[in-house]
Amino acid sequence: MTSARAFSAHRTAPVLFGKLATLAASVAMVVLTVVLIGWMITRVAEHPGVPREVGELPPWFAAEVGSLRKTPGPVLPAAADQPAAGAERAGAPQREAAVAAVIASVKTTAPASAAHAPSSKAAADDGFVEVAGAMIEIALMEYEMKPNKIRVKPGAVTFVLRNEGRFAHDFHVEGPGVEAHAAKFSPGRTARLEATLQEGEYKISCPLSNHDQRGMHGTLVVTSKLAGK
Repeated sequence: MTSARAFSAHRTAPVLFGKLATLAASVAMVVLTVVLIGWMITRVAEHPGVPREVGELPPWFAAEVGSLRKTPGPVLPAAADQPAAGAERAGAPQREAAVAAVIASVKTTAPASAAHAPSSKAAADDGFVEVAGAMIEIALMEYEMKPNKIRVKPGAVTFVLRNEGRFAHDFHVEGPGVEAHAAKFSPGRTARLEATLQEGEYKISCPLSNHDQRGMHGTLVVTSKLAGK
């Protein structure tokens, strides 16, 4: 009887040890998974809105939408379809008129971004855009602001910020007596920021992640003497 119990205990010990090892491995995998997920969430929270480095974008992707639009116009006949020399000379005025029509239609086609140009702004000789009113419209994209050199009169102003990029951006203005910040907003959204500005020079930027270092900043000059006035 004693030998039977000893034999049973001898067979049960490896089975129990195997179950304990399997349980320990499962617990370790769960803990490792939780730690990895927490680390990934922390990294995303530290660097929101930062795109993956994908290298240079192809010209067809990076070009302005207006430059990719096909401009309709008359189709010139192919060389193989041209008639004899006499008929060719007779049709020359029609071809010249067709070419002139194509050139005129191309010159009158404006880029898509031109439709968003605020009417209250006027470009000065030094590259600054002067805003006569109290509303300053700025478009944000990767990685620039348009316009990024602005001149405006002192007083209360409202920044109208359009995110025309592919990633989230925010806006910060810092200068004499003012440090105002607009929370980040998603692509396609518009944010507003009100501030009272006194005469002086201010820095405008997108401080989100490394956007400022990559070129998303500009200069705002507040003066009662605008160049165009």
